[in-house]
Amino acid sequence: MHRLDRGRCAGKIIPDSGRPFIPPQSVRDGGICEIGDRIKGMSSAERFLGATRRRESGGRFGPTARPTTMHKRPVPSDSKWVPRLALLVLVMAGVAIEVDGAAADPVVAGSAEASPRELRQAALARRRRIIFNDDTYESSRADADTADGFLRRRLQPLVGTPVDTLSFSVLGGWGDAPIYDSLVQPVFGAAHGGPPNAWSPHTARNVKAHIDRGRDLLQVVIDFGHTHKMEVFASIRMNDSHDSFVPRLVTLWKKSHPQLLVDRSGIPPNKDAHPLGLYVIAQDFRHPEVRRRKWEIIEEVVRRYDVDGVDLNFIRHPVFFSSTMRGMPASAAETEVMTNLLRRIRRITDRRAAERGRPLLLAAVVPDNPQLARRIGLDVEAWLAGDLIDIVIPGLGYAPFSLPVGRWSEMAHRYGAKVYPCINRKAPQRIAEAHVGEGVRGVAANWYRAGADGLFFWNLGTPLEGKEGADLVATRKRYYGALPDLGDANSLVAKNKVFGSDDPVLSYYRHVTSTPRLPRVVSGGETTRVLLMVADDLREAAEKRLLESLTLELTFDQMPRGDLVVHLNDRQLGERHSDRTEKRRIAFRVPAAGLRQGSNTIGLRLATGNSKSDLALTRLRLWVRYAAR
Repeated sequence: MHRLDRGRCAGKIIPDSGRPFIPPQSVRDGGICEIGDRIKGMSSAERFLGATRRRESGGRFGPTARPTTMHKRPVPSDSKWVPRLALLVLVMAGVAIEVDGAAADPVVAGSAEASPRELRQAALARRRRIIFNDDTYESSRADADTADGFLRRRLQPLVGTPVDTLSFSVLGGWGDAPIYDSLVQPVFGAAHGGPPNAWSPHTARNVKAHIDRGRDLLQVVIDFGHTHKMEVFASIRMNDSHDSFVPRLVTLWKKSHPQLLVDRSGIPPNKDAHPLGLYVIAQDFRHPEVRRRKWEIIEEVVRRYDVDGVDLNFIRHPVFFSSTMRGMPASAAETEVMTNLLRRIRRITDRRAAERGRPLLLAAVVPDNPQLARRIGLDVEAWLAGDLIDIVIPGLGYAPFSLPVGRWSEMAHRYGAKVYPCINRKAPQRIAEAHVGEGVRGVAANWYRAGADGLFFWNLGTPLEGKEGADLVATRKRYYGALPDLGDANSLVAKNKVFGSDDPVLSYYRHVTSTPRLPRVVSGGETTRVLLMVADDLREAAEKRLLESLTLELTFDQMPRGDLVVHLNDRQLGERHSDRTEKRRIAFRVPAAGLRQGSNTIGLRLATGNSKSDLALTRLRLWVRYAAR
């Protein structure tokens, strides 16, 4: 064994870099790097960086150019040699490494070269209509031990749609462990002390099968995406907490480091009993060890795989400090911790981009508005002003009609970034599956009009889980069917839509989600007003005879009496088109002339009555039907 200490390591020049090697804290403090027989015969630099060198000499990874692996068996969770061996390999190969406490200077290709920002701006300008997140849940199928078994149901059908970018969750859907052949952290299954069958009995087996064949799931997706001219982003769940209610998913690292988790004092481990119960096992980012676990994954992925970018998902899950668990806003110091983490990640990606001669973009999935983001320690405007991110993905789709896309667009565009608001599975969360297409079209139309540059889809493939045959085909048609219409605003013209107002959000996401406009109490005397945003110019559509019908549908907590008065803007609506007593729902046919493009107000009041007769408006939707063409 060799002991790497300050005397032997600090200040040494990394070959071919001209920069001093600053070892990580564990090595600087006299940690042991066990090499011995484990390194013999490995040709370590070539094994670790072989795929990178093949790519640099021959372009992107192709189906026959794959990263090699250094181990074929799950590594025990307490094994200390793997990350240190990886570090040694990088040093031998002459690679600059990001370390705790210090960072090597970014590589600059030369003064005549474009700056990292200029390179990123060029990449940002390419056509990128829809970013599709894949949470890796297809790995839970029995036949997902092959590339075709993993790809054919969810990703393969995206070919030919406006999906230009795949966002692939490299830490799995649930479980917070790598589903690729990581050398710095134990992979899914090994990270949990064995297959966590609570999610799926097949996932750990399938992850291992792909690794054992030398082409892990991340490489499968990269090959697929690049073959079909799609970008591939590595998606990082920044603090996944699904393990709070699925104990088998708790990693051995969390079990052995409880002092690095948030303070859950007084909060039951039950997401339905307490709004913060989902987060009782979240990691506290005050600790450098926690932050390191994220940036070392990012560094490894961008160095070993030909990804086009990284998206940092701060909504899975949105608690980073114990202060949030106590209902307090993050402190200035905590906010700076997160901004510094972004700075480190940007250095990592810019350095790698300079080495490979091609930019790496950074995207961030953040709360619905800047104030909510700052409250949990995420100063998104500071990130934009500091050129730390290229793409803002606001919200995770829980209150889509309330999302301030216009505000985000103005802010991001001011700093040269782009905005891709998130649609979560089926825009209006409680819309029937038969009308998923109309729902996502309505939300997308509003967002494009507000300045969105494209769309980010989350959980769109979730309804396909476990389905086969005709059921799979029918479900996929419902959920993927609207994709061809969503690439830009022009594709949405004269397509059926639903516009509406958001109803209640899951309690554990309310601290990062816009306040929904519903439910609202309707009583006698005062008029209750609800905002309705409509992107389409319905008056023009009517003049061109493109419209078939416009139906305003209102749902209440009880069936309203006949003394309910409803106004659309300044016009009182007349006879109800339909009453659905069993659904507590009424509907009106509305004239196109009464609707404005943009903001509309629905006014409701009871002409008579007292407090005992109050109603609650629980849902509001405008169904826009266009004539068949």
